[in-house]
Amino acid sequence: MISAKTIKALEFNTVLESLSQYAVLDKTKEDILGFVPICNLDVVKNSLEKTNESLKLLYTYSVSEIFYCANVLEQLKRIELGGVLNNLELLRIADNLKSARMLKSSVNSVSDETITLIRDITSSLYENPEFEKEITSKIISEDQISDNASPRLFSIRKTIRDINARIRAKLNSFIRGNGNKMLQDSVVTIRQGRYVIPVKSEYRGQIRGFIHDQSSTGATVFIEPEEVMEGNNELKKAFFDEQDEIYHILLDLSQKASALTGYLKANYDKLVEVDNYFARAKYAFINKCTYPIVNFDGIIDIKKGRHPLIDKTKVVPISFSLGESYNFILLTGPNTGGKTVTLKLTGLFSLMAMSGMFIPAEEESKISIFSNIYADIGDEQSIEQNLSTFSSHFKNIIEILNNLDSKSLVLIDELGAGTDPDEGSALALAVINKLLKKKCYGIITTHYSKLKEYALENNGIENASMEFNSQTLRPLYKINIGIPGSSNAIEIAKTLGMSQDVINDAYLYLSDKQVTFEKVLKKAQDTKLYYDNLLDQLEVLKKQKEQEVNEILKEKEQVVLEKEKINAKAKQEVKKIVADKLADAEEIIAELKSIIKRANLESKEIFRASQLKNQLENSRFLHNDDTVTPYELNSPKNLDNLIGKRAYIKSLNTNGIIKSIKKNKNEVEVLIGNIKSTVKLSDVYNVED
Repeated sequence: MISAKTIKALEFNTVLESLSQYAVLDKTKEDILGFVPICNLDVVKNSLEKTNESLKLLYTYSVSEIFYCANVLEQLKRIELGGVLNNLELLRIADNLKSARMLKSSVNSVSDETITLIRDITSSLYENPEFEKEITSKIISEDQISDNASPRLFSIRKTIRDINARIRAKLNSFIRGNGNKMLQDSVVTIRQGRYVIPVKSEYRGQIRGFIHDQSSTGATVFIEPEEVMEGNNELKKAFFDEQDEIYHILLDLSQKASALTGYLKANYDKLVEVDNYFARAKYAFINKCTYPIVNFDGIIDIKKGRHPLIDKTKVVPISFSLGESYNFILLTGPNTGGKTVTLKLTGLFSLMAMSGMFIPAEEESKISIFSNIYADIGDEQSIEQNLSTFSSHFKNIIEILNNLDSKSLVLIDELGAGTDPDEGSALALAVINKLLKKKCYGIITTHYSKLKEYALENNGIENASMEFNSQTLRPLYKINIGIPGSSNAIEIAKTLGMSQDVINDAYLYLSDKQVTFEKVLKKAQDTKLYYDNLLDQLEVLKKQKEQEVNEILKEKEQVVLEKEKINAKAKQEVKKIVADKLADAEEIIAELKSIIKRANLESKEIFRASQLKNQLENSRFLHNDDTVTPYELNSPKNLDNLIGKRAYIKSLNTNGIIKSIKKNKNEVEVLIGNIKSTVKLSDVYNVED
């Protein structure tokens, strides 16, 4: 089980406080604030899927939120013992039924078959719309019962109204009469539940009745006149009758609710459960969180993760992996470079996933579930914990080493700090060696060069550094796996205003080996930063060229479309011209036919007219395709099947009907109009199909 110390060190309680703001029910908020992350992979997967289903229900299908209802557990205990609930308590019972009904109906309206886990919860919610309506129709508010709550109550209240009217009429008659001069004010008031009139003190003996009260000055006494005493008595009795009937109405409703206590308790538990996942879904949606891929193998692969407690406008996403090629990361780099943020982010993401929460990172990020998470983080950046002393620091380390197993996550900030650097480095190396033997997982931050050298030479732990611009001396909040980082302490001190003579002395006090090592690290970081910048520039150029190519392709597509439009338009115009010419030709053909029939022409003239007519018809016959090559009859073909078909006679420039074929003479007899003519086989083209 994750300890309260770890939750506090990683500030997960602050995440839970933020999550609780998205809950509707009081019990849900309470449960969230006290939630302890779960270490069982199957349970975690189930919780994450419920959060995922809730996200779909709320933001894809617009399912309504949980309708607020108070926890009625104490009230249910009381009515089980025969107690009677008041107006407010019964209205809360109705709210329980209403909330269950609304949620069940809303989820049932969604037809998505992938929504199964939340539907399993809501399908068993208890509904009783009749009893819900009975409560809300009889109880108007926490201090008012409806006149129609029962026939007897209706009758009693009518009686009360009648008595009130009768008493007021008598008192108003007195006020308007001769007694007006004795009154301090012309109003009717109530004292001790009875109607009275305000009488000047000096006239108190002139009005027969009962004195109920007097003003603080003694100038006014409140007298119940003798004429309305009987009416006041009747009114008092009617009020007693009203309270008695209200009691019986509340008793009846309480007894009915008592029979449903089991359902009402189960309803509230299920409403709280769904509200928990709805809160997680709302948190995920608003904070742009994604569904993590969870495992129990120690594998962490965070893609552009954002620390959930840092302002969204200021947080810088980080990416790194852990648990496959190496179990531990030794994270180095300058102060305020993001090392501690990375530690906390790693722990927080695991705790969030183990709590059924999505994480603020890109899709496909992987998070491992751990049997336990141990954190020793004491830093100035935390508002809840001061810098650890060496003693408390190593007390935590000892506790961690005594309790961890191979499925633990260990997060240690500045291992071995707070004492002599040589001894601190030696202790740190021993601790790391012990952790590697345990085969657990984790991240350790340090400034010690010996630890960086150890990570270079040993398997299971990998150097990593927070990228730092050595020219501007500003952190870039990017993790470089495989490259140890330089602390840059002397250079940073220089930028903060340290005098040059002190800076020079500081470099003199560094050992030759340390100076060389730091120079190598600095050179490596500068070189990597240089080539990273080149890669960024190449990526920008690549995107620009891709954009240019896409624009050229779009222009080409546009040109092709324009060409097609022009061709289509030209074809339409050609078709129109051909159609017009064909119409003219049809008129000429019709006219020629008429002339041939009417006129008594010589055979030569008839032949010429027929020739012209056939020429026009041939023109119509040939108009569809100018590219057709004439087909000669003497080419290999079954000539006997061509008898009776139309063909073009080239020598006569006209069409005719094939009547017979003389194969031995290579001649064809054709009928042109009413005239038969013999032509060569080679003179016949374009026989119709």
